[in-house]
Amino acid sequence: MRYNALIIIIFSSLFIYGQEEFVNDPYCGSDDALHIKSIKYPWYKQSADNVFQRALEYSQSSSLNRDIVYQIPVVFHVVYNTDAQNLSDDVIQSQLAALNEDFRRLNENAENTRDFFLPFAGDPEIEFYLATEDPNGNPTTGITHTYTTRSGFPYIDFADLFTGNISLDEVKSSDTGGVDAWDTYRYMNIWVCNVEESFLGQVLGFAYPPIDVQDALDSLDYDTVPDWSSFEGAISNADLQGIVLHYPVVGPNNPQADDDGISGNEYGKTLVHEAGHYLGLRHIWGDALLESGCSVDDGIEDTPNQEAASSFTCNFNQDSCSDGANDLPDMVENYMDYSNDQCMNMFTNIQIDVMRAVLEIVRPGLVEGQEENQCIPGDINGDAVLNVLDVVLTVNMALNLDDQNDCADINSDDIINILDIVLLINLILY
Repeated sequence: MRYNALIIIIFSSLFIYGQEEFVNDPYCGSDDALHIKSIKYPWYKQSADNVFQRALEYSQSSSLNRDIVYQIPVVFHVVYNTDAQNLSDDVIQSQLAALNEDFRRLNENAENTRDFFLPFAGDPEIEFYLATEDPNGNPTTGITHTYTTRSGFPYIDFADLFTGNISLDEVKSSDTGGVDAWDTYRYMNIWVCNVEESFLGQVLGFAYPPIDVQDALDSLDYDTVPDWSSFEGAISNADLQGIVLHYPVVGPNNPQADDDGISGNEYGKTLVHEAGHYLGLRHIWGDALLESGCSVDDGIEDTPNQEAASSFTCNFNQDSCSDGANDLPDMVENYMDYSNDQCMNMFTNIQIDVMRAVLEIVRPGLVEGQEENQCIPGDINGDAVLNVLDVVLTVNMALNLDDQNDCADINSDDIINILDIVLLINLILY
């Protein structure tokens, strides 16, 4: 068993140090985190792979519900040491709006999808809204601001390569200067903080993939996986589920967008990319370890094979892998590449089906009880943000100037009137 653990460490180290194109460049830390996590929990990556295959198979079945616009409650935890790190609620809301535009294919740069990729591009029909109720049932804005004495949180310390810990997880606990997660079964938690540059470079964000511990127990061979006692930490791992973002890449109106010399990531696409990981997607090049990227697929049939990440360029002439007679260039406009924000503009139809499958079979708590044609109370225009525009629309309905919308009937009395307007204003104020 000790030899097996040593092999895992060596292979993980090779994986990390082999990413020469990422060293000293900004990048997504999700894949590194997955491999490092597997040092401590050897079943972890296998479970993530199993979940992906289950979601892929489910997405191809008639069981997948394609008639619901899924709406996911979100809480942003802003953890700051300086005023610059303490992003305003306006910045957070601009990020949420950008996230919703991309997950409904309403983004302005959708028109830049190249013609031969248009048949593959789709609307995920997934929306995100700021939680209106905290885990204790109290009203909330869905945004928390917490001062920390720490100047920042390191992504990876060198010791992590041997312990299997991810240092950046410390932002997810009040015991280590961060903020405890809200129930990760019911909320998508997003931590915003100063992510310190490590020896690997600057991480812009990361998210763990969905896993299923029981699935791992049922499907893996006890004789080939070392240290099965490590399952004892599996339950606590639920508190680590969510997304971490480096504060300068949050929101298209972020005044700190140029901090740390980061460029090309000013439009809020980093969260879109990490939300893709959170919902089960891999990098478009397949996260090859020791093999050529052209021989490793991301498991998604309608994304062309790609040798490596695009390294924050937007080269529409890039064609790193030959796909035979029907060869297509690299899909650099895909959110799961490392293109710059202006370039990213699409998810493919199969990527969409996989994400929706993950919501239904692995992260069902985020969408429990949602039915066809459901809505967020008060969200009249369906942008997943409650604001004065929704008040105006509700007033028009109360005056019978506009057609009635069930979303405006906040108290569910089948009448849209002044009481609904008052309740909506209270929701916005809270």
